[in-house]
Amino acid sequence: LDSVGTMEPDRRDRDQLLSGCIPGVATPLSRVVYGTLFLHNLPSDEAAFELLDGIWQSGCNAFDCAAIYGGGVCESRVGGWLRSRRIPRDEIVIVSKGGCEGQEKLWCATIADHDHMRREIVNSLHRLGIEYIDCYLLHRDDPTMPVSDIVDFMHEMCESGMLCAWGVSNWQLPRLRAALQYARAKDKRAPVADSPQQSLAEPVRAVWPNTTFMSAHVRQSWREATHGEVAMLSWECLSKGFMCGRFPRADGEYSVDDDLVLTDENAAQWRLLQLQIAYCNKENFDRRDRAQQLAQEKGVSLAEVALGYVLSQGDRSFALVGTTNIAHFRQNAAAAALGSSVAAMSKAELEFMETGALHTAHPAHPALGVPLRSVC
Repeated sequence: LDSVGTMEPDRRDRDQLLSGCIPGVATPLSRVVYGTLFLHNLPSDEAAFELLDGIWQSGCNAFDCAAIYGGGVCESRVGGWLRSRRIPRDEIVIVSKGGCEGQEKLWCATIADHDHMRREIVNSLHRLGIEYIDCYLLHRDDPTMPVSDIVDFMHEMCESGMLCAWGVSNWQLPRLRAALQYARAKDKRAPVADSPQQSLAEPVRAVWPNTTFMSAHVRQSWREATHGEVAMLSWECLSKGFMCGRFPRADGEYSVDDDLVLTDENAAQWRLLQLQIAYCNKENFDRRDRAQQLAQEKGVSLAEVALGYVLSQGDRSFALVGTTNIAHFRQNAAAAALGSSVAAMSKAELEFMETGALHTAHPAHPALGVPLRSVC
């Protein structure tokens, strides 16, 4: 270790996690992906590097970044860590996002400005200190833009070598379907990843402005539209703590009638209220109770079962986990450990958590065809 914290990573004692593949990305990635959105909150680069060391040692080799996270600080800290630890580029998967404003403009899309998008990609590469991004997601959609314009531009960016693959975040299914159809018809680089909110606790509406969520009734249509060619990178899989026991049932339920307008003065209250309106209702409290019952049967934590619900949706279903607490991350990563009892839960177990349908404890074979090993 030198004066600026440069050292070789120790691969001997790294834990192993289940892995999968994003089409077009050469390196398999861990099924639990580290979300870097809070990395700027740590007091120093050294503290961030220490956390990232722990994430890496846990077996996670995939990092979800975005240009707007911490105003670019999060990407810079990931880049500094990659350089200081001399992580081989072909052993790590970097997902980053761009094409939207920050909270002050309610995360509105900027993808119509191609010059701006090019600069944003170049700036992300510079902050990360890498020559290419494995998978670049458009952070928000602009429904006024023809999907053909977007696909053509992203095809150009991939062909430039700056991106290996591209995908979308917070797009409605008809728009994703149209992009896939256009790309296939015109022999263009198609989106290979979709990143909506997805959790057992199903929000009653989009949690944040201009975002999307995956519901049980949309999931089958999504599978039919994507033909197994699109990876699912789900965010807020623990419903901002709801699926870990935050927001007790005794605190009551919320509805859209409780909402308020975001201002500079009430931002924290507004964010909390968005979560309460989205998640705090009888259906989700009941789902959480059933997940807790299943967790007790399996001898694991509630959080593991909640993340397992997401992982069990298919072998290209990945869970994004954002935390600055390494102990919390390790607990969550256990859901994707080799031989995990929750990473390939049966259809009956998933339906039990969703609806209360009867299930048989510890079924011998998972029903969704998700093997308890790494697959691509």
